[in-house]
Amino acid sequence: MKNLIIALIILGFSSCGSKTGEDKRTAEQISFVNYIRDIRDKVNAAGEDKNLRGNLLDQGVADAKLYVKDSLGLKFTKWQAKVIEKKQNSRNPLFTDLKLLIIMDQENQSAEKSIVFNGTAGDEQLSNIMKDVNVGDQIIISGDFIEKNGFIDIDSYSRYKFSKNVFDNPEFKAIFTAAEKH
Repeated sequence: MKNLIIALIILGFSSCGSKTGEDKRTAEQISFVNYIRDIRDKVNAAGEDKNLRGNLLDQGVADAKLYVKDSLGLKFTKWQAKVIEKKQNSRNPLFTDLKLLIIMDQENQSAEKSIVFNGTAGDEQLSNIMKDVNVGDQIIISGDFIEKNGFIDIDSYSRYKFSKNVFDNPEFKAIFTAAEKH
């Protein structure tokens, strides 16, 4: 009996240190997701007040673009994502386009409640690697946010079908510079 109690105590202590479900995203990715989620939550908290909601959306878009440009330097490195769409690039058939999902809330992992990256490979070698990934695969991705004339494109992935808040499921355009299956 004494040995059983000792064994249970040891088992209890050893299980306390286990970290199941540990978040393996980079600190930069976690910070970005939290930033976007905070903007989303502020806009949604405005409820039916259209003026406040509109002001919060406008300010949120400006803040998110500034964050991407200043804090991230228009780059993301080794971020975890899930492939939700894969297709051949319409302008250059040698290249592969991917849409990637980055989860904002663990309790709702749908594309309509996540951040989406829409992009293509930066070169033919990477495109060949991307051809080997499948929808549903978890990948580690690096790349550059697309900026044109100082404008960073943020759009709604669901085209506002589910929400009028672009931050419920923002879609960012990107050029991917590295990818590997996770």
